[in-house]
Amino acid sequence: MAENEEEQIKELKEWWDKNGKSIVAGVVIGVGALVGWKGWSAYHERQALEASNMYNTMQKYLLAQDLEAFTLQAGTLKENYSSTPYASLGALILAKSYVEESDYPLAIENLQWVIDHSSQETLQAIAQLRLARLYISEKRLDEAEQILLVDYPNAYNSLKQELLGDLYASQGDYGSALKAYDAAILSAEGADIEYLQMKRDNISSEDNTNA
Repeated sequence: MAENEEEQIKELKEWWDKNGKSIVAGVVIGVGALVGWKGWSAYHERQALEASNMYNTMQKYLLAQDLEAFTLQAGTLKENYSSTPYASLGALILAKSYVEESDYPLAIENLQWVIDHSSQETLQAIAQLRLARLYISEKRLDEAEQILLVDYPNAYNSLKQELLGDLYASQGDYGSALKAYDAAILSAEGADIEYLQMKRDNISSEDNTNA
């Protein structure tokens, strides 16, 4: 029995001499990766918390109508916390404020920023549809069409079809506008239907006038 044990110990020692270093290295790499992952996760959690606090502060500035502080806060979010949804939310609100001030170039710039930087499909869709609406109002119809003729989440189908109706109406293509408004009505909910129906009726009248 002792002889067998000695042979087993000898074999184990030889095996360890051959494989021990690679095992230790593997353990070290595994532990390092785990520690690194935890550190990375902690960093992202900290970033999200800081961005959330800044976003809340930004909203307070907006309510207080301190537009200068509001704009600076939104800019900091975009610059330092671009990977968080709060930066995109801030840019969307900033774009809306520029629209209200009729500063369309800066509104377009912020909407495009969301499209380029956001990893959230919903926020990207909102930015794209708002940008399309701005392009239509600015008569930049080709650019609006490029944005609208792509797939969107189902929740935004009615708005997409409404904007397509607006686009076709601006181009004088009343037949396509009517079809788009009909599609918007079919996928709309609640009070939106009455508003869309009014748009459709106006186009129908226009279409009959030009018939």
